[in-house]
Formats: sequence, C-alpha cells, structure tokens
Amino acid sequence: MSDIERNKEIVRGYVQAILVERDFGRFTEFTAPGFSIDRSAVPEAIAGKDALHTQMDMLYAAFPDLALSIVEIVAEGDLVVVRFEAPGTHQGTFAGIPATAKPAVWKGLVMYHVVDGKISEAWANWDDWGLLEQLKA
Repeated sequence: MSDIERNKEIVRGYVQAILVERDFGRFTEFTAPGFSIDRSAVPEAIAGKDALHTQMDMLYAAFPDLALSIVEIVAEGDLVVVRFEAPGTHQGTFAGIPATAKPAVWKGLVMYHVVDGKISEAWANWDDWGLLEQLKA
C-alpha cells in the first residue's frame, strides 16, 4: 500500500471512529499530540480531544440522526481532503435556532495533514450558511 493510500485509510478510520461512532477512547490512535482543527466559522482552533468531543456532542444533540459520510476523498503527499455530507433532522437547538424538526444536509470540506501515521492538524470549511438557511426556510 502506498503512503497516500495509507494516509487515506488513517483519515477514513478517524472519521468512522471519532466523528461517526464518537469513540473518543480511540482518539490518540488517529491523532498526533497537539492535534487541532482550524475551523472557518470558529474564531479559535478546536484544539485536542476534549474540544472536538464538545463540538461533536453539540452537533449530535441538535441532529441526533446525523448521518455523516465521506462523499469523496483525495490525497497528495501528506495531505488528505474529504468532501463530507451530513444529512440529519433538526431536533435540538443549533446556533441559537430552536428545534424545527426540518431535515437538512450539511456539507463541508476538510483537509487533514497526516504525519508519521497520525493526523497532526486539519482545516475545515463547512457550509454553515447553507445549513442555517435550510433551518430557517
């Protein structure tokens, strides 16, 4: 298996274990010390396991049936880019908007930096505006 394919498998494993199954006990299996996510809509980086756990808990509280999935994954060198799609039903407060029971699809792109078999950092750009518009419509 090439390094690029190995990096893609590491990211796939991270997405499944941490973001989908929310098994934060496996966090260090996929991430390097100092891991952080630079998220376009969040002024400060999401730094470490606890910060990501808090973000995911908030998201799944608002969309309990969230079905986060990888639509496409591409890689070059030590960078892996994932195009995500996350349909769910708005059943709890999100961004100050009370539950609407509306279905919505959140879409995003995340670039992961994989170094020595671990994700060291990520840059995330999610279509927050598009999600909020679906909830308001």
